[in-house]
Amino acid sequence: MDNGIKTAVSAMEAFEKLEKVGEGTYGKVYRAREKATGLIVALKKTRLHEDEEGVPPTTLREISILRMLARDPHIVRSNF
Repeated sequence: MDNGIKTAVSAMEAFEKLEKVGEGTYGKVYRAREKATGLIVALKKTRLHEDEEGVPPTTLREISILRMLARDPHIVRSNF
């Protein structure tokens, strides 16, 4: 397992999945609780196809939009 995967796995261990709230073409969204604080959050698990190398353009676009919205009070910031 490389460092990127280990980091993602340890980040996910900080949360308890409560229920699936949605699913689409690119992944699933879960309601979850941050174990350390009890904060309720939404987690998105993105599907990656094994035949693709790198991060899909749709994921990069979503990250870019979330960065632009980082100061919005309705966007939860990650501490990871």
